[in-house]
Amino acid sequence: MTVDIHSSTAAVPEAANENSLNEHCQVKSKVGHVAKFQCENEDQISNDDELYPKSSSGIFQISFQQFKQIPEFIPLTKAELKSFINNPYWRKIRLLIGIFYVFFIILLLLGSIMLIIFSTKCSSKSPLKWYEKDLIYEVDLQMFSDSDADGQGDLNGFLSKFDYLQKYSLKTFLFRPTIFQQKNHLDFLKLNSNILNQTFFDSFIKLIHRKDMNVILDLPLSSTNDLNGTFWYGFNQSLPMQINNPCNQGEESLGCRYWKSSERLPLDFNEKQVKEQAENRIRYWLLSKNVDGIRIDLPLQFNQQTNLYEISSETISQWNLIKYQIEKQTKTKLILFDIPFDLLDFIKQNDFHNEIIYPILDKSSSIIKAKQIDEQIDSFHSNHRSLPKFWKFGSLRLKEQIQTNLSKEIQLTMTMLFPGTPIILYGEELSLDYNRNRLMLWTSDLPSGGFSSCLTDDCQRLFHLYEINPLKTNVKRQEATDGNVEESFLKYFSYLTKLRQENSFRYGLFEKGFSEKFNLFWFIRELSGQRGYLILFNLNKKEEKLIHLSLYELTNQLIPLSISYEYQWPKNSFSLYQNQTHINSDNLFISSKQSIFIFSWKVKLIKPETLFQKAKLYLVD
Repeated sequence: MTVDIHSSTAAVPEAANENSLNEHCQVKSKVGHVAKFQCENEDQISNDDELYPKSSSGIFQISFQQFKQIPEFIPLTKAELKSFINNPYWRKIRLLIGIFYVFFIILLLLGSIMLIIFSTKCSSKSPLKWYEKDLIYEVDLQMFSDSDADGQGDLNGFLSKFDYLQKYSLKTFLFRPTIFQQKNHLDFLKLNSNILNQTFFDSFIKLIHRKDMNVILDLPLSSTNDLNGTFWYGFNQSLPMQINNPCNQGEESLGCRYWKSSERLPLDFNEKQVKEQAENRIRYWLLSKNVDGIRIDLPLQFNQQTNLYEISSETISQWNLIKYQIEKQTKTKLILFDIPFDLLDFIKQNDFHNEIIYPILDKSSSIIKAKQIDEQIDSFHSNHRSLPKFWKFGSLRLKEQIQTNLSKEIQLTMTMLFPGTPIILYGEELSLDYNRNRLMLWTSDLPSGGFSSCLTDDCQRLFHLYEINPLKTNVKRQEATDGNVEESFLKYFSYLTKLRQENSFRYGLFEKGFSEKFNLFWFIRELSGQRGYLILFNLNKKEEKLIHLSLYELTNQLIPLSISYEYQWPKNSFSLYQNQTHINSDNLFISSKQSIFIFSWKVKLIKPETLFQKAKLYLVD
């Protein structure tokens, strides 16, 4: 056997094993540029070492004498391509492929539509209206701030405190009727020139809207303060019929309780003249002057057959219709109904339930228990109503003395963190008592606490009519407490204002409960995908001993075992958890006297709605 070994830099052809480059030899193996050949008429030698003796380098290079010519690739001509295009066979193939592609796209589209229709819907956050975003700050401009030293507050004084209003996120203002001209009689059209004039008010409304703020006017169009029952706001015209004493029909009648609660006589909305004048003023302020909303007292009508007053549902519907017509030309408007506490049990209609301002607590008893609060909330559901959209402490039209065993901190927390929009009276953020002091106190300066620089005898007499003690509390003092919230009601108000901006308080569900044994009331605010919160109230007035409880069991396992501490009032009552990041909700100690605890937890893996629903079904079983 002979072996030809040649050197070459060319690569070994792919078909070298089939056609040897040497006529009488075949390739035995190849690696890169190296190949072994087996020639004819030679005995095959299995010992490669004998066949290929090693060179000194151990590498042999084989040179190929000739290469096999690979046929050149010749593409189809244009004529040949056209012949295939017009070929009936290929036309059918292309048509079938096109039909299949279109059918596949249609199937994908139908599948997507079916998936959207039948898939589980995620809870979406509906956009909030302007009056649902922020609290409503009720202001008496005459008592807020005096800019011209005449002893009366005015709109310029209000504007001078704009930094204060913005600092505490106050964006919606409810102006009391003192802004209207009070001489002779109140007509709810002319403004009090000592407080503001019409031109200034128009500019003020434009400024407010540029700052994304809103103004609501208090218009008691359903009653008159003329106790003789003759004069009213209708252009100096006497009423068609004098209003008789409503209590002639009985002390418990609607008309009598209306008069006693508000000290105003109800107008009869059966009278065409009364209806027209009220509607004119609604259109004037909502449309012509572009205010954002109005607050009205409850309209009544006199039933000639029963000789009793009753709620005028027709009037309420007509006012709402006017509002809807105005909204087509402007933005969303608001009509609120201010109803005395004593009259809430007369409200049977559900059509204007969401426009009523409800008290945060039941005022029928001075001693409030946790069970009473729970039952008050349940009463809305039992009457097939949703929770109120608006909450209040009280109304300045009322002469009721609101006496309760609960601290103002507890009442404020419920008002601010319940679902709905809170209405806060000016000075309530300082814990001022309106029945004693109607002036807003800004500094510790005597005699008016920074309200006015007026030094005349008339001003001094006016200031001494109120039990003013600016040394005890004022805005400047409460802002300078270095974060000691127990001494600063204003700082606590600021904390709650920021907390209610969380999505769980804006959009989240509301679950509540109570412990009759410990007199504890609690509620949960939580939104899917957001941090959850539990607010716990201890309503006991006296401190006896620490309460040991399991929040995990108290809330029927609606909260996780591991929770975080957020806030506690009062600060110095019991500070066991203030420095702890994670707390075991199954093993808690809390103060036995009136206190507030706020806890939170991380986002749950299961939707809160699903979890709470399963927990309720478990309790029923």
